[in-house]
Amino acid sequence: MPNPCYNIVIMAEKKKAPAGSVFWQIIFPTLVGTILFLLGGIWIVLYSSPGNIARFAEISTVLMVIPVLFGSLLVMVLLGALIALVLKVIEGIPPITEKILEVLQQIQKVIGGISKKAVVPIVRPSAVMAGVRRLFSRDKSRVKMD
Repeated sequence: MPNPCYNIVIMAEKKKAPAGSVFWQIIFPTLVGTILFLLGGIWIVLYSSPGNIARFAEISTVLMVIPVLFGSLLVMVLLGALIALVLKVIEGIPPITEKILEVLQQIQKVIGGISKKAVVPIVRPSAVMAGVRRLFSRDKSRVKMD
């Protein structure tokens, strides 16, 4: 049977990244983004009036609050869903446990019957032999149980 992954040989051969890919794919874009971000901040501070800075501060505050609002809404929805799920589970537990208890009681009856049948060949001859010994023994007194 052929291997379902048609390029398994190619995947096995490429265990390390090509030379320079870490710099061009990770480090370079991070540095360029950081530099552009810093230059934008410097430009805003140097070439804007105090009123413009206050407006940008208000905008940035709103932009920081929006993700928090969506995050808290998501947490509330998840919490409500979990509460509904727990209520459904609590409603479903008694019937399931009742069925499990019935099955376990049936298993107990079957095992009890098997164990009683398994003990009969040992207990019955012992009881018969004890009765025979008592008939032929000299001691005719009854056994007293205290």
